Amino acid sequence: MKNVLLFKVFFILSYSLAAQTQGVMEPFWEKAVAGVVIGTPSTQAGSVVIALDGGSVKAYSWQGALLWEYFASGKLCPFLTRSWDGVSYVCRTNGVLFALNRMGRELWRVNLDAPVTGPVIAGWDGRIFVPTARTLFCFNSEGARLWTRRMEGKVIISPVLDKQGGVLFAIEGGVGDEAGGKIVQISPFGKTTGVALTGAPAVLVSIKETSGESAVLVWYKNGAGEIFTHTGEAFEEAYVFFQLPAPPLAASEYNGDIAVALSNGTVILLSTEGEIRWQAEAGLSGAGEMSVVNGEEGVYTLSRSKVAGFHRDGVLKWRRDIQNAASMPTFDKDGILYSGGGDWRLYAYQLELADGRLWENSLYGAASQGGYGLGELPLRRSNYYNQFSHFDITHQFNRIREKIKQGQVGEDEPNFIVYLKEVAGSARNSLSIPATHPPVSLVHRVEAARLLASFGSHELVPFFADLFLNDKDPQVKAAAAEAIGRIGVDPDGIAMKAFAQTVSPPVVSRDEQALIAVVLAVGSLCRVSGPPLLPFGVPILAGLAASDKPPLVRKKAMLELSRLQS
Repeated sequence: MKNVLLFKVFFILSYSLAAQTQGVMEPFWEKAVAGVVIGTPSTQAGSVVIALDGGSVKAYSWQGALLWEYFASGKLCPFLTRSWDGVSYVCRTNGVLFALNRMGRELWRVNLDAPVTGPVIAGWDGRIFVPTARTLFCFNSEGARLWTRRMEGKVIISPVLDKQGGVLFAIEGGVGDEAGGKIVQISPFGKTTGVALTGAPAVLVSIKETSGESAVLVWYKNGAGEIFTHTGEAFEEAYVFFQLPAPPLAASEYNGDIAVALSNGTVILLSTEGEIRWQAEAGLSGAGEMSVVNGEEGVYTLSRSKVAGFHRDGVLKWRRDIQNAASMPTFDKDGILYSGGGDWRLYAYQLELADGRLWENSLYGAASQGGYGLGELPLRRSNYYNQFSHFDITHQFNRIREKIKQGQVGEDEPNFIVYLKEVAGSARNSLSIPATHPPVSLVHRVEAARLLASFGSHELVPFFADLFLNDKDPQVKAAAAEAIGRIGVDPDGIAMKAFAQTVSPPVVSRDEQALIAVVLAVGSLCRVSGPPLLPFGVPILAGLAASDKPPLVRKKAMLELSRLQS
């Protein structure tokens, strides 16, 4: 990784420094893309993905090399999201949503029966939140629906990810004759809470208060600010926050600081207590639509025609004009600004040099910003003797299957997952099911692992890897491997390390069924995740194709290797 970063710095240094010292906006590179870029380009781990008005999706490396192209066979909505694990989400105007892996291969599609009205929001564990005009959907990493919630009114501020890993947005409605709006917060598991506002909201920002509690900062169109603490169950009464000198256009929070861009061209950095860190002239007055990027590298204000960057202490880094932009630009963590031109070209401007540290947080690039606690091993004891009896398990499994089939797991998800982990891991986790209870049958342990995989959460990979390594029964090992293959990601390499032990000492299993499940899981991981896992997966498949392995295992491994090469 260090060599890659050194090469990158050497390769772009002359371009970047020339642009900075001359004060001109010379592109680092530009590419003809055979269409107009619709929506904001989406970046992740040194590459950028764009959607075009002709119905295609294209990905380029940071050097400008075309990585892949996907044809959606229809007109696309102007929203494209790329999640931290490299999956791109795009929707046709007829309501068909596509998930594409980091190599441009379609993972799944689902018909929403209506087009999206804003960007897909990527959650922390592979789940996504998908907004349409009247409905918010939550899907897992396989495209299976976890829940849906109807909007109570017209959305006036599009949904964004909040500090609890759920979604936050504003709809029409409010208090009194001059009703302005209503804040709505929906948890990752579908629990909905809301609070009415007394004015028209302009900006919503999810923050953490100094007490550690989650809260929502609302700035109204007149610049007045309020903060609503959220207990997890409800919003508390608001208290007054900083009054802005002009209407706000966009805002973003990072590490307790809130950057807000105003209609008069000013950008202000505030603490969550309302203390002004600094304020500066961004030179974006009258630029129209605007976004703010607030992160470790600095504060950046972006519009279609003008962009500006500031150090975290408020010192101006650069200010540039953009010519002929067809959509809002994006500024990634590598210091590159990407802009789609009305001339059917994609432009990349290297505005500063990044050290690339955020590439190294996981195999996929920048790691997820949080977690839902679904990966923790169950440690609770039960005093109900028949809780894990054949009758009780059958009843609970049928209930879980029905909820999954209906696509309305919702708020039951955490409890379902804990129960299934208790059953599947009962031979591993003696603290979960007391010895005084009847033992769980092998059939139920296997079925529990398969049902658990249906939730598709990335956070369950460590549990399944532990189950594969340490459960003594080959059928449970096979079910655990199958589950990891279905989830399709391994950001920390935990599963690949577990599977590697099938080809090198200590060998965890010589059972044909378990080894075939490993072959299929490794193939699935490599196809879904692509380059980050190929260096780990290919040696495992090659080892399982060796002459000392069972004939059927060898055949399956060679088939998976050939599929990866095609």
